[in-house]
Amino acid sequence: MHDTTGAIRRLLAVILSFCALSLAEAAEINLSAEQAKRLGVATKELGSLRAAATALELPAQVVVPPGQLAVLAAPLPALVTRVHVAYGEQVRAGQILAELQGPALLEAQSAYAQAQSQAVLASENRQRDENLLADGIIPQSRLSASRAIERQASVLAAEKRRALQFAGVNQAGVAVLRAPFAGVVLEANAAAGAQVDALTPLFKLGRVDTLWLEIQANPAQAAWVPLGAQVGIAGCSAPARVTLVAPAVQSASQSVLVRAELAQVAGCVKPFAFVQARVQAPDLGRDQWQVPLTAVLRHQGKTWLFVAQDQGFRAVPVRVLAEGTGSVRIAADLPPTAQVVTRGVAALKGSWLGLGQEE
Repeated sequence: MHDTTGAIRRLLAVILSFCALSLAEAAEINLSAEQAKRLGVATKELGSLRAAATALELPAQVVVPPGQLAVLAAPLPALVTRVHVAYGEQVRAGQILAELQGPALLEAQSAYAQAQSQAVLASENRQRDENLLADGIIPQSRLSASRAIERQASVLAAEKRRALQFAGVNQAGVAVLRAPFAGVVLEANAAAGAQVDALTPLFKLGRVDTLWLEIQANPAQAAWVPLGAQVGIAGCSAPARVTLVAPAVQSASQSVLVRAELAQVAGCVKPFAFVQARVQAPDLGRDQWQVPLTAVLRHQGKTWLFVAQDQGFRAVPVRVLAEGTGSVRIAADLPPTAQVVTRGVAALKGSWLGLGQEE
């Protein structure tokens, strides 16, 4: 019996709350200017609120685009005999970074010399067999075999030559590592006197004329950022431009990656530095506004603004488009001259729902 009575009371409470909400939504809040002042209510013109919201301040890291990175490794097991550059240095295209020596390099050089000799010999044999065939001394099959041997020797010599070029081995049997482009030494693992294995990374170079900003935003902030938006960085005269808003949330941080390209660096930021990125607000269209969080009221799954009128205030439903840091982007059928409540919303909510009226 008690359970049934309790269930009926809860059902009546729900019905009454919906009735109260419907009446409240339809009703206006009648307050004098003095009453509103005592409640701490303050208003601003809606048009000024749109102009006031200019940017999001978000953390970011400066990174080098992957297409502008190069890793230089030891071509073969060798000894690092000389290191010409260190971490952080600017290098020119073709500049020598380090020199290596070792038996494997000499063997590669010797293998190429032998393959080249075999190719020359095969060419001479093919020419001799062509002359012998012309004199009718040997059959055609003998010349065909000589030509096949020449082709095989030529391919092997070219392979050994490419291997030697890849290793950067000069005539003295020294492997010379050179910068493939002008850039900055981002990593330098080479040390004179160190014995290294084949493909051991020794240097990482990067071109830093163009850099990326990897900005971390929460999903609501990311929804607010359009492609092409300007991103300002302290110390940089030219802004970056947003090129990517990731379609998925990063599992570890639950943030959304926003990437911006900084095309004119000129030394204003350093790779891998952590910075504050100022993402400029998009151009809000007609009937779209950027209002402070303190101006909106969320109730029963809806979002509302309080707008001033002659005899007090009225609640206007709005649609949230995106939420930033301290502000909300909304769509509302309101004129720019409308005076919206930016402070004292909680007090007006009580009056609106009949939870307390000024006497």
